[in-house]
Amino acid sequence: MRPKQWTKNLLVFAAPVAAGKIFHGNTLLKTGLAFLAFCLISSVGYIVNDIRDLERDRKNPKKSKRPLASGKITTAQALYVLALCALLGVLAASALSFSFQIVLLLYLAATLSYSFGLKHQPVVELMVVALGFVLRAIAGGAATDTPISSWFLVVASFGSLVIVVAKRLAEAESLVNADVRPVIRDYPLPFLRFVLTVSAAVTLTGYSLWAFSLPESRHFGQISLLPLCLGLFRYVWLVEKGFGEVPEDLLLHDLVLLLSGFATAVLLLLSMY
Repeated sequence: MRPKQWTKNLLVFAAPVAAGKIFHGNTLLKTGLAFLAFCLISSVGYIVNDIRDLERDRKNPKKSKRPLASGKITTAQALYVLALCALLGVLAASALSFSFQIVLLLYLAATLSYSFGLKHQPVVELMVVALGFVLRAIAGGAATDTPISSWFLVVASFGSLVIVVAKRLAEAESLVNADVRPVIRDYPLPFLRFVLTVSAAVTLTGYSLWAFSLPESRHFGQISLLPLCLGLFRYVWLVEKGFGEVPEDLLLHDLVLLLSGFATAVLLLLSMY
């Protein structure tokens, strides 16, 4: 079920928070339900992926420790967990809007398509993984009827690409991953660095334009560019140092990244609330 990766689902809070509406009415409750639904449905995707990649995972020093690959649980037991996650995920989604349910369904379709073949298609697989992040961000708006700005979508889309491409770059520099993720062999390192550079540049540009569109009477939003730049540059630096294979571990354990993320969030909250 990969609970560590549930941190990605916090993106559903982004749109309501960015719109300054997270504490309006029952928005917080709806967003919490959306988060729960994504945690459960994303776990369905992870279980399917682990079943599909069982033999490859056994060859990887890190992934071989996963419950299925290590033999701690059987495939039948994993399928029971999958069914339970799917049922509870559907129940959580049923309490939210139809538009949220459509976004969640699109996310599940993208995840399953990735597991059943798209993961082997260069560039396409980058976009599919990044799409998962973007759909999470859109889902928060759909669940709470919060309008999403164009700049928000730009930042969510290209910021997601930064995370995904940085992970592939770290994997491509380690020969061990080629057996587990064959598509790595199709990525020249200069190509990945080019895509990472473009994605980071568009993310910063989009965020800058959005931040400067916030109320000018409070300059907290504009000031947030400083910790955001620090966090982004620090992340790319860590990836180049060889620490980008597990983004969730990197984001949660590097003190500079934690502080820059916290400072950015506080400044945005001050600007909006």
